[in-house]
Amino acid sequence: MENTLTKARGAYWIVIAAASLAFTTHAVQGASSMKEGQKTSVEPRVSKAQSGFIDPLLTAAYRDGLYVGKLAAQRGEQRAAPIGRWATQTDRDLFLAGYEQANLEIAKAGSEN
Repeated sequence: MENTLTKARGAYWIVIAAASLAFTTHAVQGASSMKEGQKTSVEPRVSKAQSGFIDPLLTAAYRDGLYVGKLAAQRGEQRAAPIGRWATQTDRDLFLAGYEQANLEIAKAGSEN
C-alpha cells in the first residue's frame, strides 16, 4: 500500500511539473506573439484633423443625433440634447448637430402642414 501511495505522489509531481512547463511555454509564446503583432505596420489612417473634411453622415454620433432628435421632436419634447452619450468632444459636437438638424426638419415639416 505504501508503495502505491509513493508512486501516486511521484506521478502527481510529474503531472504538476509538466503542466507548469506547458503553461510557461504558452505564456512565453503568447508574449512573443504580442510583440510581433506590434512590429507589423499597417497603412496609417488619416486623422480627422489631417483630412480637413469629414462627412457627418458617415459618423455614428451624427446619425445617433438625427435619430434621437427625431424622436424628441415627434414627442414634442424641447429639452437639451443628451450629448453625454458620447465620450469625445468631436462626437458630442456631431451628435448635437444631428440632433438640432432633426429638430429643425421636423419643425419645418410641421409648419408646412
